[in-house]
Amino acid sequence: MTDTNNKVPNKMADNDDLILANEHSVMLNQNSSVENTTWKVLIVDDEEEIHVVTRLALHDFNFGGRHLEFVSAYSGQQARKLIQENPDTAIVLLDVVMETDDAGLEVARYIRQELGNHFVRIILRTGQPGLAPERRVLKVYDINDYRAKTELTQDRLFSVIYTALSSYRDLVALARSRHQLIGLVNEIEQLSHLAARDLQMPLNSVVSAMRRIGGKAQDLTPPSLAEDFLEVRENVYAMQSALNKLVALTSVGRFNESRELVDCNAIVTEVLVDLDSAFQSSHANLHCETLPTVFGCRRQLMQLFKNLISNAIRYTKDREPEIYINAMTHERNWLFSVSDTGVGISPENHSGLFNLFHRNTGDEVAGDSGVGLAICEKIVRWHGGKIWLESELGKGSTFYFTIPLAE
Repeated sequence: MTDTNNKVPNKMADNDDLILANEHSVMLNQNSSVENTTWKVLIVDDEEEIHVVTRLALHDFNFGGRHLEFVSAYSGQQARKLIQENPDTAIVLLDVVMETDDAGLEVARYIRQELGNHFVRIILRTGQPGLAPERRVLKVYDINDYRAKTELTQDRLFSVIYTALSSYRDLVALARSRHQLIGLVNEIEQLSHLAARDLQMPLNSVVSAMRRIGGKAQDLTPPSLAEDFLEVRENVYAMQSALNKLVALTSVGRFNESRELVDCNAIVTEVLVDLDSAFQSSHANLHCETLPTVFGCRRQLMQLFKNLISNAIRYTKDREPEIYINAMTHERNWLFSVSDTGVGISPENHSGLFNLFHRNTGDEVAGDSGVGLAICEKIVRWHGGKIWLESELGKGSTFYFTIPLAE
């Protein structure tokens, strides 16, 4: 291994469908709940007096121009039924000890784990704090607040409810914006993919026609016509290559693409098979250390390694390409490096290197469309990481990228 792979660089750059479904359910119910004129509060306690006192203390409460709508449950079983029927509930005031010593905690677990509702703010109220240690309860059951009944005066209860509603409102607004953004992104992806595909079909026909004519180009007269044809043909081939890569760019990083545990060693092995002809013709050598298993999209990671390795081959001139792949842990990420001994990239070309259709001025390589690194950046960003470059002109380049540790 070279020293390049052994140094730490000087800068670092649950199921999404289920989450979206839960967000969508809450927002639909938010839009239909009493025309958005109230905030729904579920009081869960086996003492009638607690219900009465809570309603009296908060009878004139107003937040964002909306009053409170109270729903009462007197047992854990009843609470589970009511929260399922009212997914737009903003706050649950939850007692711990009811029909059992941990009935309230079971309700919290049901809301978070079985219903998957992470919007509703759960405020635990207990008269026996010793039965439910605060630190453990907050962590294990995703409780938003923990209060002893004796400390909840009217003013303090007002403050707790106000803070919880503010948090709930912001979460719902964020989810709504997230849905709109995802919808917009999906629309753009679909439009760009359709546009690229519509361009591909006539262009492929032109390419096929040119290939049929290709063998007879030398018979064209005058000779300048044959030269013009060959020039047009090369440009059309370049257009087809660029368009194919643009289609590839639109197909990576889709929001709902599935993730799995992926062995990067197996990925590199498959890439070597795909690039066998390039390795044979260039006499390139690959030096790869043992790579980790990461949580990601197999298809995208294959494209990422393929682009970086093929670039390392193409940008090595007048010598046999030497390529080094390494990985190490850095903070909460896997830090990968793909190094080469190629021509390197001058500092003025580092800026915008991962932009679409970016090319190194003065260092053009035949067939370079300026899309490959943009695809790499999109793939790494989709996985929650960053990608960057360190290079010295004439001595080679190292591309670094991070992938979060699989947990």
